[in-house]
Amino acid sequence: MKDMTTKTKLPELTQQPIWHIDGTPNDDYPLRILRVYRENCNSYWVVEGIPDNEKLIYDMMNEYQKQRAEILDKAIEKLRK
Repeated sequence: MKDMTTKTKLPELTQQPIWHIDGTPNDDYPLRILRVYRENCNSYWVVEGIPDNEKLIYDMMNEYQKQRAEILDKAIEKLRK
């Protein structure tokens, strides 16, 4: 049977995401999780030189990254108090 999966080349990211969090069970654990998720919001898709129809999708995903960052900033601020 022929493999019907497509091999899609994704654009570059502005920075590589963090995949591991210090899981030490202490009071700072929830804050560390949120900070890593927040740092990963700084990873944007680089959209120069790709077709316009693909660029729209990546632009939307980058915008969602910004929106997630704003929400996480608020949550981190509340936990720091």
